This record gives sequence, C-alpha cells and structure tokens, in this order.
Amino acid sequence: MSIKFNQYDNKLVVENKNIVFDHDIRYIVEVNDTLIVLLSIPNNVRYLNNVFGINHNGTIKWRIQSVGDVFPVKNQLPYENLMVHGTEVFVSDFYGRRFSLNPINGEILSSDVVK
Repeated sequence: MSIKFNQYDNKLVVENKNIVFDHDIRYIVEVNDTLIVLLSIPNNVRYLNNVFGINHNGTIKWRIQSVGDVFPVKNQLPYENLMVHGTEVFVSDFYGRRFSLNPINGEILSSDVVK
C-alpha cells in the first residue's frame, strides 16, 4: 500500500487518492490492511471520535464508534494516543481512559484506565 503524509498536516495520500481531514494527522498505523489514523485536535476545538480506518484503496471505512454509545462516560474527550499490540488497537484520552477498538469496523470493545 502506497501512502504519503506529513505529520501535522491534514492530508493523506493512499494509492494516489487524496483524503483531507478536518484536522492535522497525529499518528498513522497499519493493522490488517487498514490504516488507522488519529487526528490531532486543538485544545480550543470540540471534535470527538477523531480516529478513522482507511482501506487500501484510500476510502474511509469507518470512524470510531462514540464511546458514549458503549459506556457511561462523563466529559468525553478527543483521543490523544494510539497504540497497537499485535493486532490489538487501543486509543486513550487526556484522562488516561483507554479503549480497545476493533480495527475492522471501529467499534469500541472494552475500556480501562491507564496511569
């Protein structure tokens, strides 16, 4: 899969197809032929669910499920970090709340707190 991007820019090129996001890209990782993109959200902007799955053709497959649909979370925040352990994918927010997500469809699977 051919990809091009500059960190802290909002444009990703996958197989010569441009994808322009609302905010800059913080991290990109590839898991099972899916590029998982975490956007960097400025402090003064209200933008949630800032993780996307992109297929090998450069099409957005999914946007992460809203954590409020799965868990009773107060003060939902944008995600700050993206971690991969094998085929397991995790995102965490500023409060250290970590969520496991399904890299195939962006569904949130579980939650815990990291310190």
